[in-house]
Amino acid sequence: MKRTIFVLLLFVSGALYAQKQSDYGFDKVRIVKADKIIQAEIIPVDNAPGAKADRVYYWYDNNNIHISQGGFSGKLLNGLYESYYLDHNLKEQGIFKRGLKDGMWKTWNDDGSINQVTNWKDGVSVPVNTVSFWDKINILKRKTKQQPADSLNKPHL
Repeated sequence: MKRTIFVLLLFVSGALYAQKQSDYGFDKVRIVKADKIIQAEIIPVDNAPGAKADRVYYWYDNNNIHISQGGFSGKLLNGLYESYYLDHNLKEQGIFKRGLKDGMWKTWNDDGSINQVTNWKDGVSVPVNTVSFWDKINILKRKTKQQPADSLNKPHL
């Protein structure tokens, strides 16, 4: 009996000093492609949203991120999304909520200078704000009104 308790205590104390699990657990994916590296969160949603025909959904399956209008299959992107150039400079960054772009999205040139900033709400670009484009030396090239809400903008995934 004493021996069983001793062995049990050894296992419990060993688990307390175990190494930290990698940040790429069940809710995160990392995809390495020929021209970029993608890190995305696929935090589970409580219940799957009903797909809206006019929205573009982003989802993960078979080590790829897929894009489809009006539907999805697989795990919806949900959380932080970042893509990098092969030299690890940021390429694109934003948040997905239930497979749809939400909030501020930024893109960068390969030299690290900002290229574009766009705002999204539930997968639709917010038309009241503007989209800003910079050149490679951070001089504002142009500022335009965002496209109408019914247009579908897709990133370079």
